[in-house]
Amino acid sequence: MANQPTYDELLAENQRLKQKVEELEQKLAKLKQNLIPLLVRQLAHPQERPIAFEVLLNFEQEAIAVFLSILEHPVKTLMDFGLSSSEVIGLENAGLRLLAIEGLVRLKARTAVNVLEKFVNAKDSQLRLKALWALAKLGDPDKCFPLVVKFLNDPDLRIREEAVMTLGEWGNPAAIPHLIPLLGDLRIESGFRLSEHAASALRKLGAGEIVRAFYRVLNEGDMSALVQLKPYRKPVIESLIRALDSYLPEHIENAAKALKVWNAVEALPKLKSKLRWAWLNLSDAARRACEEAVKHLEDISRLPAPASPIQVPIDNLPRPADPTSFSTETLPSPAKVPKEEEP
Repeated sequence: MANQPTYDELLAENQRLKQKVEELEQKLAKLKQNLIPLLVRQLAHPQERPIAFEVLLNFEQEAIAVFLSILEHPVKTLMDFGLSSSEVIGLENAGLRLLAIEGLVRLKARTAVNVLEKFVNAKDSQLRLKALWALAKLGDPDKCFPLVVKFLNDPDLRIREEAVMTLGEWGNPAAIPHLIPLLGDLRIESGFRLSEHAASALRKLGAGEIVRAFYRVLNEGDMSALVQLKPYRKPVIESLIRALDSYLPEHIENAAKALKVWNAVEALPKLKSKLRWAWLNLSDAARRACEEAVKHLEDISRLPAPASPIQVPIDNLPRPADPTSFSTETLPSPAKVPKEEEP
């Protein structure tokens, strides 16, 4: 039977292994010190970028710090890691930032959310789209909710589409009134219909009845369905106004009729705009519906507004009597109750 190591031998072996680990850690630190700057510099070169990016991901925390720095100051970061000013001339900042966002998501860097929020208003649409994608992956749904809602009105269809899908996945019912207006976005842009994406998101949020009622109004002309939509009157009116730009004449006709039923005077400018080009893009039925809606809503808009209580003059109204202004000397004194006789 082999001899069992003694306590002193085990202690010595433990010290040897500990020293070996320390030596390896020192070598790794030195390797990082030399390799990370090299990898960062390689990110500036399109041919070397993919491999350098994948290797850099292995350094996790150090990589997160690098990606955050690139996201905020791409050129300065590369120069800090050794690139000369001549090497960064003409460098594509947007491309580096897109790569940095990809890295932060891959590393699940939730600390990056505050930096990502700065790119909500970036001029580059690709950068806005990537920032939205990253916020959906890394951000807290409740805290990032207002930012994602803001993307619903982005001029880029892909970004609006991503925002709609994100709100649907997050499952916050507060998104319902923000998504309803998009049901009426029935324009064809690059083969997509944003209305379909909004309908899908609303169903995920439990608002399928709203979607069905809206389509009954718009597709079938069933004005009785407006009753179900009444709790969301304002966003539904906005959706109907958007539907006036639909490529289908029956949508325009039914939207105009619904706006008339709801006395939606805020739709007048859009309805009048449609009539100015009626000869070009409106069917006879759609044109008549718009004309009738305009006439009805103009009549409504000319009605006198109800008086506001704060506008009623009160200077000449009688004032309440002041109790101290009356003399009490001639008023009868209260009756005195006789004392009970003791038994």
